[in-house]
Amino acid sequence: MKKFRLPYTPIPDINITALVDVTLVLLIIFMVTAPMLKSALDIEIPQAANALTTSEEGIEINIQKDGTIYIDKTPIPVEQFEIAFQQVYAPASHELVFLWADQEVPYRDVLHVIDVLRGAGVQDLGLVAEPLVKK
Repeated sequence: MKKFRLPYTPIPDINITALVDVTLVLLIIFMVTAPMLKSALDIEIPQAANALTTSEEGIEINIQKDGTIYIDKTPIPVEQFEIAFQQVYAPASHELVFLWADQEVPYRDVLHVIDVLRGAGVQDLGLVAEPLVKK
């Protein structure tokens, strides 16, 4: 019995169906997880009647209720906050700085952080609050 072989001919078309499926699944995953990344720190922000939402970018300073300070989600000891912030912030850049403080943080701690920020040359400081929810 003689075996018959067909000559190999490559298919000129690329099957992109699998590539599109994987890309769409990754897109959906990123769309679902992206909003959760913004609020990774557990902070109860105080509410204000005239609080505005903003989508501007800038340096985020977070003060937890236990006194821990974060610069863009990096924990910084309170004693080293001034030095660490000066390394991150360039006064000539006029970058926005947003201050998130838990509602249980003592006023003196918030004022100390604001004093350090002003001393570093911050001109645009935003105090973040949630819009007041009427019951």
